[in-house]
Amino acid sequence: MASYLKFFQKNHVFSIYMKQNMIKSKSFSAIAVLILFSLLVTLSTNCKKEKIFTDSSATLNFSSDTLIFDTVFTTIGSTYRRFTVRNPYNQKVIINNIKLNSGTRSSFRINVDGIPTVNINDVEIAAKDSIFIYAEVTIDPNNTLNPFVVEDKVTFNTNGNIQEVLLSAWGQNAYFHYNEVVCNENWANDKPHVLYGITAVGFPGIDSNCFLNIPDGTEIYAHNDAVLYVYKSSININGVEGNEVIFRGDRLEERYEDAPGQWFGIRMFQPTESFINHAIIKNGTVGIWIDTANGTDKVNINYTISGNHNYSSLFCQGANIVAENSLFYSSAVHSALLNIGGSYEFNHCTFANTWANTTRTTTLLKLNNYFLGSDNVIYHRPIVKATFNNCIIHGDKENELEIDTLATTTPNYNFNYCVLKTNINTNNNHFPNIRKNGNPRFSSTSSFNYHIGSSSAAKDYSDPLFPPTGGDDLDGEFRTAPNDAGCYEHIP
Repeated sequence: MASYLKFFQKNHVFSIYMKQNMIKSKSFSAIAVLILFSLLVTLSTNCKKEKIFTDSSATLNFSSDTLIFDTVFTTIGSTYRRFTVRNPYNQKVIINNIKLNSGTRSSFRINVDGIPTVNINDVEIAAKDSIFIYAEVTIDPNNTLNPFVVEDKVTFNTNGNIQEVLLSAWGQNAYFHYNEVVCNENWANDKPHVLYGITAVGFPGIDSNCFLNIPDGTEIYAHNDAVLYVYKSSININGVEGNEVIFRGDRLEERYEDAPGQWFGIRMFQPTESFINHAIIKNGTVGIWIDTANGTDKVNINYTISGNHNYSSLFCQGANIVAENSLFYSSAVHSALLNIGGSYEFNHCTFANTWANTTRTTTLLKLNNYFLGSDNVIYHRPIVKATFNNCIIHGDKENELEIDTLATTTPNYNFNYCVLKTNINTNNNHFPNIRKNGNPRFSSTSSFNYHIGSSSAAKDYSDPLFPPTGGDDLDGEFRTAPNDAGCYEHIP
């Protein structure tokens, strides 16, 4: 305001005008005074400082909290996306800092309202206004040293309130599946497949009775929290010995090789007849989750390894499963949870758990036949059968078996020729032949090697009425009579 007054005082604009025209009319003088007053009021109003919203609760609105660069490049490529940052308040907001987290090392670059930068301070957004931020990425998708998904974040600090926008781009040549429904597809195995979000074989309200066939040698890398979801459809994983289908997280750094919880897992609801053959499923939250049987349709699991998950290697709820020559190993809660009834048959399988990442207080194997509904009523769902033939159930706890069943019906479970670590009473018909608390002599639990030694309690211990299909073990080694319990035959 002072600068405007000085301007008038110095230049005498109004007084000169009056003198030059020798205006002495009282009426005109009155008008002139009004004009001058109006100008001064206007200048005074313009001189008031615009209010700034400085509350620590300041929250910006973004047009998107995740920017997906979903172009699959075949050569070195660059592409850009943009998002808007909106000030929802009736006062101006000053963003104290906007930065690209990885700075100049990032594969991304950002432009904040026309200014290229990786770190900028004091960005103003007028009341109810917005700014544009452009993000660009350049990637060589043929560089196998790149991770499959390249990510960075743009961080906003507004009055101490931190918000982030995720930038995500494909880092290698692969088949990318981003929140999509696949139906009646045969995946190729010439490039890896990357799962991002939900990849669904059928989906509620969209499709069902679909199939997905995955051939031998296919490598499937799943991004954080990604899930392969099978809804009232079938999945056929067709690996072969020595050329398995591999499911794992998409982080390729060495420190992620055995890090659990990198993705969700395979989730199946009322699956139609399905086959999981020669698969390796690791480092998720749940390896295989099968919920609710679809009539007589089964999920057949053969020569498969599932382990090192944040919850369970095999999680079933009222499912129908036949599994053979398979390994379900260390997970944070259970190696196998057979929950809310169902029908289960396991032949020559190993269930092991020596989880060391956190303290495990649960048994590695649990059977249950009821659940508490949302109406606070207990519902019973029978265990049609749960048979374990020629299996190993062993871990580092004193008791590794929990039978949690209601007495409304006699639960139908049976452990036959099994090496079983437990402290429960086994003097009944549910345990016709077991080696209770026998030591399987695993080769190295710390490196997840569950082959058995020559002095193993599982050696030469099996029921000949349940020979494995094909006559070989998980490694493809031919079993010789008498067979060994568990998924591996001891080879001298």
